[in-house]
Amino acid sequence: MQWSRTLYQFPLFEIALVLALTAQVVLGIRLLRGIRARKRKDAWHKVQFASACYLAYFIIAHTAAALTTRLIVDLDTNFYWAAGTLVLSPLKYGFAPYYFLAVTALFSHLLAALHFRGARAWHAPALVVGPLVGMVIVAAYAGLLYEIELPANYRDYFSVFPGVAG
Repeated sequence: MQWSRTLYQFPLFEIALVLALTAQVVLGIRLLRGIRARKRKDAWHKVQFASACYLAYFIIAHTAAALTTRLIVDLDTNFYWAAGTLVLSPLKYGFAPYYFLAVTALFSHLLAALHFRGARAWHAPALVVGPLVGMVIVAAYAGLLYEIELPANYRDYFSVFPGVAG
């Protein structure tokens, strides 16, 4: 993670990454209009539509939160930043579904794209992979697989949220 942060936090690369994410959301929303306008929609269109809507929301919310935290608050958005949202009450009750649904939406959206390129019998059963991976990731960041001790600066950061003890 340290190596990748060196790359994606390089100012020009970070600007390009944010612009790419913005373009992806804008173009995705335009494509959603096409799905909505279709007269006949099957279950895969609904999977694609729902997952795209959630991914657009997640990309906007997560990118904004990460940039604000890192650039304005001056706190590194590393493992502890994400884990804090899943370790501390009451934050974990909102962020566990937030991350779980993001992983599920990503897998579902990719499967829908594969399906529209050539339907295969394994696509529908493979939809279970997203929720399973989402549960494992949330469990790992929530400290259910190993103990997570948040450093003091992360505890202080999260203590400003209502109900979170510092």
